[in-house]
Amino acid sequence: MKIKIYHDFESIPIQEEWDRFIESCNAEISLMYDWCNIWWKYYGRNRSLHIITFREGDELVGILPLFCGTIRIGPIAIRKLALVGTDFCHSTTTIPIKKEYISAVIEKLFSIKGIPSWDIFYWGPICGMCNNYDELINTLQKQIGNNYCIKSTSTKDQTYFMLNQNNQDYLAQLPKKQRRIIKQKYRVLQETNRDKGQAVSAEFATEENYISIFERFHEMHQKHWRSQGKLGHFADYHLAKEFYREVAGAAIKHQRLRLLEVKLGNEFLGYKYAFKFGDKYVEYLDARNSINKYSRAGLGNIIFCEQLKKALQENVHCIDSLTGKYEHKLRMGGTLFPTNEIFIHSQNKHSVMRIKIFRMLVNAIHMLYYNIWFRRIMPRLPFKPRHLWDLWIVSNKMRFL
Repeated sequence: MKIKIYHDFESIPIQEEWDRFIESCNAEISLMYDWCNIWWKYYGRNRSLHIITFREGDELVGILPLFCGTIRIGPIAIRKLALVGTDFCHSTTTIPIKKEYISAVIEKLFSIKGIPSWDIFYWGPICGMCNNYDELINTLQKQIGNNYCIKSTSTKDQTYFMLNQNNQDYLAQLPKKQRRIIKQKYRVLQETNRDKGQAVSAEFATEENYISIFERFHEMHQKHWRSQGKLGHFADYHLAKEFYREVAGAAIKHQRLRLLEVKLGNEFLGYKYAFKFGDKYVEYLDARNSINKYSRAGLGNIIFCEQLKKALQENVHCIDSLTGKYEHKLRMGGTLFPTNEIFIHSQNKHSVMRIKIFRMLVNAIHMLYYNIWFRRIMPRLPFKPRHLWDLWIVSNKMRFL
């Protein structure tokens, strides 16, 4: 097996082959070349990049875009190795290795020279519908279990909507009460604009207008969450607006962006920031109009139904709504699948002790900073709140070590 390591995106000559390979593996859109490259641009500071390609002959059989970074809390510094794109945004990941080569790639991975020493190898969160997870964990246990501690855990659920039917059939399989609620919401919405007689319309952003639509989406998303007393995603995460706007620009060039704008006449009702990848939509963020006259209309259900119509027109078989358990999504037919996370570290006694102390410090930060300061105290203070602490973002997953 031939192995090559790249330490920057500019020197990689296989962008198109990379994308074809990720699609052929049914992997996640967050592992595509442009997504990884843009993520690294915004969140790669003070980290080292190690993109590893594996070939059997001339055939590409695996791509692992890895980064290594130091997390320091007081006297303890831990070096974390992880897949690009697995912090600062809500992506799930998968196993970008051809199934029949998982064992061979894993064997090579842990003997490669050219990757810095690390204390923790974090692989996750692995998406709920990953077909090769069991094979990966079994291979890891078999090949490196004697030298490394391997912990697998499931901390969140991922919501999927399975769409193997037309729009009417999909809605028909919902409980009768939910079908009645959807019809009622559309009726209430029309009554708010009874004099104008305008219908609901939904259109995807185009290469010509995606920037202006993204700006309206961003403004509505933030306005809605501020009305709930929260910051909203774009204020929670540093550089999130710039990152998602640039990702949208890259995706639309490949006809993958599905930024949906839903209107009633000339009034904006809401948005879905999503992508089409293979036969599925991947939905990252949404926004809905929070003015009082639409409060009874249940815009969340209406916007989802408009997205559903578009998905079925494109023969999409699944909408991936990413992590989180939300009752309104389950009422609309969502199905939960557990995500998984893998933590690998040395069994050396000194390493085990350092990691135990580190985990205690991470849990303390989560309790004192996030639960007490960020969620309870900061929103009540008279000054403008700040985005989430970078240290909390990059270390939070380590609570589950």
